[in-house]
Amino acid sequence: MVFSSLFFVYVFMPVLLLLYYAIKRNSWRRGVLLLFSLLFYAWGEPVYILLMLFSAQMNYLFGLAVGFSEKPAARKTAVALGVIVNIALLGVFKYAGFAVETFNSVTGLAIPVPAISLPLGISFYTFQAMTYVIDVYRGNCAPQKSFSRLLLYISLFPQLVAGPIVRYTDIEDSLESRRVSAAQFNNGLYRFAIGLGKKVIFANTCGLAAENLFAFNATHGATVLGNWGGILFYAFQIYFDFSGYSDMAIGLGHMFGFTFPENFDYPYISRSVSEYWRRWHITLSSWFRDYLFYPVLRSKLCTSITRSLRKSGHKAASRNVPTIIALLIVWFSTGLWHGASWNYVIWGLYYGILLILEEFVFGKIQKRIPSAVSATAGRVLFVFITLFGFAIFYNETDLLRNLGYLLGVGTVGFSDVYTVSMLYENGLLLIAALVCVTPLGHTLASGFGSMLESRCGSSAAYNISRVAKTVAILALFAICTVRMVGDSYNPFIYFRF
Repeated sequence: MVFSSLFFVYVFMPVLLLLYYAIKRNSWRRGVLLLFSLLFYAWGEPVYILLMLFSAQMNYLFGLAVGFSEKPAARKTAVALGVIVNIALLGVFKYAGFAVETFNSVTGLAIPVPAISLPLGISFYTFQAMTYVIDVYRGNCAPQKSFSRLLLYISLFPQLVAGPIVRYTDIEDSLESRRVSAAQFNNGLYRFAIGLGKKVIFANTCGLAAENLFAFNATHGATVLGNWGGILFYAFQIYFDFSGYSDMAIGLGHMFGFTFPENFDYPYISRSVSEYWRRWHITLSSWFRDYLFYPVLRSKLCTSITRSLRKSGHKAASRNVPTIIALLIVWFSTGLWHGASWNYVIWGLYYGILLILEEFVFGKIQKRIPSAVSATAGRVLFVFITLFGFAIFYNETDLLRNLGYLLGVGTVGFSDVYTVSMLYENGLLLIAALVCVTPLGHTLASGFGSMLESRCGSSAAYNISRVAKTVAILALFAICTVRMVGDSYNPFIYFRF
């Protein structure tokens, strides 16, 4: 089941909201939300719901073992086992086939490749469950004594299959009891409508244009413009797809009294790679920072390297080398997290190397260049780097050949009539997409709100904004309903990660 379906919007969500708000007791409301969350997951993965239940039960027991063990050694053993078992589950179900294929290609053997289908959302709920156990060990939260509450945290349907990655500490109090004001519910519905519009109006349309361009290039000969145009549409598709899903998840959370962390902050206006990763998939970036980068940096390996370099008189290297090692490990893991394919690993290392260069090389050069020139050059370079990165991310097969097309290697020419006509026909879509990936709309709305407040007073401005939001919600739902009725193309890209 996907959020951008008529069944979810007009059956699942309304029935759940009616039942949820018809009940007054918090314990019963938790039960209804848990039941519908399990139903939501079982709708798409009826078999693998058992795997999710096993993961929840396992992490519940590890959390108790970590939280109530008095001996430090026992606590350390319990958290280590928790991390190992979680990674092992993810490894078996997501990477077993990839590992065997890689081993066969290296050794020349022909070991049968296990045909294991990827459980929906396993990367997201495994990371969340693992985070809970680690946070209990770190003392950031108390162990959850109620299995049903922990199961609700892991299975909570808005963020279950595609994030944002919600830490247990983010919603620990809300699992116990929640109250939703009319304003919070209205904001949640508005946020959901914005996300639905991103997905149905922009992501699906851009995705179809990208597929058509790539398909034409594959059958009629690749052109430089055709491949860059396809990647441009794909870049818009993946942003509106994933940020739209995050908006819908955050909006649904508000409707039920949960506050989920933000996941996107206009990443395409960035001027550097490091800024981009502070704005794109924020919850994943922060997860790897807090649960992998800093632990690696403080590990015995990096500590011993630092000491050795200091003893040999390389003070600068003693500061930089451990950071470089930690960055490469993090970005190798980030790439692998996205998918069991070498293009994702290459994509991760691509960004890891860029971040290292930006930190230790480009930063020094940038200080010598006038700020205006640096900002302009940074944005131009960022666009090229980002689109090239998406080309790596997109092409699971024939990666080198397809990257060569972007540089004019192996193409039949620079452009063709079909590509030009596609770009012309979708010109308004591209312009609208460019506007919507910037904070321009939010800035204009904030400015209009401030003007209303200064002229009409805060109370009148609030009422007008509520009416405007309601109108926007109705309009977006109407447009999206028409699109959902007529369109058969409706994938969610991040479901497969």
